[in-house]
Amino acid sequence: MIYDPIRKKDVPATPEEHVRQATIQFLLDEVKVPAHLMTVEFGLCAIDPKTDDRVDIVVHDFRDGGDLSHPWLLVECKAPGEYTWEGLQVQLNRYLKVLTPKYVMLALGDAVRYFVLDSSSRRFAPLQQLPTFA
Repeated sequence: MIYDPIRKKDVPATPEEHVRQATIQFLLDEVKVPAHLMTVEFGLCAIDPKTDDRVDIVVHDFRDGGDLSHPWLLVECKAPGEYTWEGLQVQLNRYLKVLTPKYVMLALGDAVRYFVLDSSSRRFAPLQQLPTFA
């Protein structure tokens, strides 16, 4: 078992969960995301009752009247060897039909990719690193 500080409970220590917990620590320690703004295993049914999809980590952004469908960050985590980048992109595209995040983080084992939403083109562009949460 491994302790999840966001869900405040022990969860099975699967390979994917190790990636998720490393990502949570990175977001807390390096990006300075407040723990109370993170949701793990966020059910998209909170926005669209027709889906049962769940996003690994969502960082909410309630500033300036933001709502659940416009988070600061959407994160999807996968264990190494479990998915390809292309497979992860297909899954992400399903989520982007419901959510419009400012940033996207994809963690495939130790490899990570970041993207930022270009507000003029409404497309995601690659990003070197996430900004500090402010």
